[in-house]
Amino acid sequence: MLCFSGTAPATRVAAAVFGPAALTAGRILIAAALGVLTLLIMRRWRWPERPTIVGLLIAGTGQAVGYPLFLALAVERVPAYHGAVVIGLTPAATATLSALRLGERLRPRFWLACLLGSASVAAFAIAAGGGRLQVADAWLVAAVLSAAIGYVEGARVARQIGGAETLCWAMILLAPAAAVVMVVSVSTRVFPPIPAQAWVGFGYAGVASMFLGSVLWYRALAVGGTARIGQLNLAQPFLAITWSSLLLGEELGWAVPITAALVLACMLVCLNSPSPRESRR
Repeated sequence: MLCFSGTAPATRVAAAVFGPAALTAGRILIAAALGVLTLLIMRRWRWPERPTIVGLLIAGTGQAVGYPLFLALAVERVPAYHGAVVIGLTPAATATLSALRLGERLRPRFWLACLLGSASVAAFAIAAGGGRLQVADAWLVAAVLSAAIGYVEGARVARQIGGAETLCWAMILLAPAAAVVMVVSVSTRVFPPIPAQAWVGFGYAGVASMFLGSVLWYRALAVGGTARIGQLNLAQPFLAITWSSLLLGEELGWAVPITAALVLACMLVCLNSPSPRESRR
């Protein structure tokens, strides 16, 4: 979660220079290179079976393509803290999809806390938009759905082949398409002088957010239950707005810490709920 919490600020800095497409492709290529190295070191270079490949592509597309691309498009229009707070809807989406896809069954208090946390985020987004949702909020909702799909499908595959292998192979399979996008983006875009902070944001998005955080995240989802562990994402807004304030100098209104506190309280309730049970299908 610490790795993920810096994603919104890093994306806001890097996307402004590199563009959403190049940043998205770059994240995948960095993670793919690290994935190849990891598999070689672990001596687990074994091509996944065909049914597994489908799950890997779905997981990778959701988490590595849809999520960063939509997030980058959003934070070009709104502050990073705004994006981070709305991304707090991810746990609710993850829990819903895990119940449908994996058959996880959770207690009513879990869903009540999840609903309250999501309502807090939605109220914040409407208030920040002057009483209405903005175009950026649509991009953020798309990012939330993409992340949830990636998490749920990635957790399912991770139970079969392991968390590290899931992330590594997902990025390796997406690397050829990402390379094409990167070449096209670089050749058709005139880049201004690139400041050091943009390079740092670019590297953080690829190494910490896309690779290291995802490897650990898939492992946790597979072991602790996708819906339940997924609620840890509710802490991401609280951490991300802190980074946005400290690193980007964004001024935070009173609604930001209050919303983050409500979301954090809901997360604690969800995490204290009993572990999910899977229905037998």
